[in-house]
Amino acid sequence: MKGITDMFGFGKKEGNKEEPKKETAENTGDEKVVITKDMLVTDAMMLNPNLAPVLMQAGMYCFSCPASMGETLEEAAMVHGFDVDDILEAVNKLEAEG
Repeated sequence: MKGITDMFGFGKKEGNKEEPKKETAENTGDEKVVITKDMLVTDAMMLNPNLAPVLMQAGMYCFSCPASMGETLEEAAMVHGFDVDDILEAVNKLEAEG
């Protein structure tokens, strides 16, 4: 099965991954919300709209699944055979490009 990072054309970063936190945009002082693997799928999708296309590209139609209201991103990724860190990386890459 193809990984999400392969589908989006970029590879995994090596080393320890830290849990994402709120980040401050340079020169503006604005905080942006960064989703984490322990968030419920529905909460994460409301906080970051870039998550929906990433999940759909992987065949995860979580926005239409009743389980998304009680499953974390990590649990949903595990059920579908994906590494949650790959999903977060793909979402953050879209966020940075957008």
